[in-house]
Amino acid sequence: MNHIQSINKIIGYEDDYSFPIKTIPMQGVLNDMGIISEIDCNERVMLIRTDTNQYLGNHSSAYRPVTHSQIVDPVRNILHDISDEYVPQIKTYDNGAMMVAKFTCRDIRIKDPSKDDYIAFQVTLRNSYNGMWSIMITAAGLRLWCLNGCTTADRVANFRLKHNGVFKYNFDHLKHSVDFFHTNEERYMEWANTKVSEWEVEKMFEKLTFTARPTIDGKYRNETQFNNLMQQWKVYRQDMGANKWSLYNAVTYWITHPDHSSNTYTKVSAPHKTVVERESKLISYMNKSDSLFKEVA
Repeated sequence: MNHIQSINKIIGYEDDYSFPIKTIPMQGVLNDMGIISEIDCNERVMLIRTDTNQYLGNHSSAYRPVTHSQIVDPVRNILHDISDEYVPQIKTYDNGAMMVAKFTCRDIRIKDPSKDDYIAFQVTLRNSYNGMWSIMITAAGLRLWCLNGCTTADRVANFRLKHNGVFKYNFDHLKHSVDFFHTNEERYMEWANTKVSEWEVEKMFEKLTFTARPTIDGKYRNETQFNNLMQQWKVYRQDMGANKWSLYNAVTYWITHPDHSSNTYTKVSAPHKTVVERESKLISYMNKSDSLFKEVA
């Protein structure tokens, strides 16, 4: 598949994300021998979407939501200025309580160091009304030949904010992220030319799959996920060599394909949550002083 086919493979779609929401008081219902009593819960509030009266989540009375539209719409406006060919992919979950919006800019791209293809600039937004996610804005890359996402530890490209009713974000930072994205071409080429040992790979995977409680054999790691990573490393090592770029691809494949295990495809109950958890682990690792992918943010 050449890069034009890969780019054209990206298909846009948009779930409804701009529906109206409302915070209402919470009450409990007591049925005492057929006598129904309503009991106020003053410390909690409920969030509903008023177009369908569906429940979205409950929070403390101090909770102030930030709507999906408050995050998505300004990003659209910025992208109109920097890209002529961006593709929106907006997905909602749990009646709209959770949202993931991805904008892939087909005309902002860099060369993949190991494939005859390109990496496209991509902005990913996450927001929730059920407390599962804070506001998250990530600007990175999408490798078009396999549709893996690229992960960066750049602090401008990774933004998080808890819901407090006040949403302040300098959306011009996304323009800076485009400049930073272009510098990755040289960085990725360097990674493709840097060898890594099996010992270094295993040490990194142990950190990504670390568990506080040891297994039966005394190892502090999730053995299933460690083996999944080792399997992906074997695939990419055979395809592109034992280098940092292959290792990076193996890890980001593991992040973006949570259903894929070492032997088969296993159904994950909430893959969109798993992706965030694994991506956070990689970003944390990349920021460590002994990381193989230490970057200057």
